[in-house]
Amino acid sequence: MKKISLKQARQLAIHQQGLYAKTSNKGKSGLLQVIEQIGYVQIDTISVIARAHHHILWNRVHRYDPAWLSRLEEDRSVFEYWAHAASYLPMKDFRYSLIMKESFRNETASMLRYFKKDPKRKAYVLDRIKAEGPLMSKDFKNTEKPKKPSNGMDWTRNPFNVALRLLFMEGRIMVAHRKGFQKAYDLTERVLPSFVDPSLPSREEFIRHLILRDIHAHGLVRPTEIGYLLSGTNKDIETILKKMLSEGDILEMQVEKLGPKPYYTTGRLYDELENLKNRRTLTILSPFDNLIIQRKRAEELFDFKYILECYVPAAKRKFGYFCLPILKGHQLLGQIDLKADRKTKVLYIQNLIWEQKIKNPDRYEADLQRSLLNFAAFNDCEKVL
Repeated sequence: MKKISLKQARQLAIHQQGLYAKTSNKGKSGLLQVIEQIGYVQIDTISVIARAHHHILWNRVHRYDPAWLSRLEEDRSVFEYWAHAASYLPMKDFRYSLIMKESFRNETASMLRYFKKDPKRKAYVLDRIKAEGPLMSKDFKNTEKPKKPSNGMDWTRNPFNVALRLLFMEGRIMVAHRKGFQKAYDLTERVLPSFVDPSLPSREEFIRHLILRDIHAHGLVRPTEIGYLLSGTNKDIETILKKMLSEGDILEMQVEKLGPKPYYTTGRLYDELENLKNRRTLTILSPFDNLIIQRKRAEELFDFKYILECYVPAAKRKFGYFCLPILKGHQLLGQIDLKADRKTKVLYIQNLIWEQKIKNPDRYEADLQRSLLNFAAFNDCEKVL
């Protein structure tokens, strides 16, 4: 079994996440390369600062323009579906989304507990889209009195939203485009480009895809990190990992200080370890950034324990509503709680917390100030206070 240092493991993870070479990713084509590299980009509704998907991509694409993402969706280079959450995914990976869609159609998906069955409403929504073309949720007027959602999700208040989301999860409709943050849905056959293979992959094809996608995106992975939050895959992942290992497609590595359990990578990535260098730029990450979205992995690999406290009651918060991890070199240095006031064009620093292991945080002050000024401009702000 190969052995590498903890520093090398961290460098490899950061490199494969596209956080080393921002200037090499330019324009719409560079943006697509980044999405294909990291596998998917989570979409989130919180807008205290720029939305998560734009923040994640801005950190990886030179002079990122949010309009480029819209164009990629409209020219069918990317599509929206579920990864570990609602996400933008590369269109080249479309057929692997069919596994989850099939589980919704067969009513075996665990997520179905969030959806109330209403076949008549589903049929009505689908018929309208067939007849009228792309429609948004606002195009369906709900005359029913809103009910308090039992699962804490506001979208379940409107039965038309539930119908649209279920048709979307089943793969019968897709997001054709967005207007602002609002999705316009159309029939899948009218959105899907002709070059896409629509055949359902075998179980083994699907698992191999998850393994290689996650190794490509993260550099090295534990079996439990592959296919993050996809239920019912653990046993198959273990089986296919052993098969791929015996075939020489992947190899095992031990990382110093992280115990005997192996990580998996490819021979090509292992050979590139000696060429990796520390990144110089201090980067303010999104809480939903692919590098740290798996909190257990971030704690184990980067010694960084992180909780996004916007989901924690205000009285129990220790750090702040929307703290953002700070990355420099191969270390996660701390968290900074920011809020963008677009009316006054001020980016407010509400809290700054350095990790206890950082003994001299003052040496990062100049780097942090530069990053904050750039981040303020990205958020349409002119000052940092």
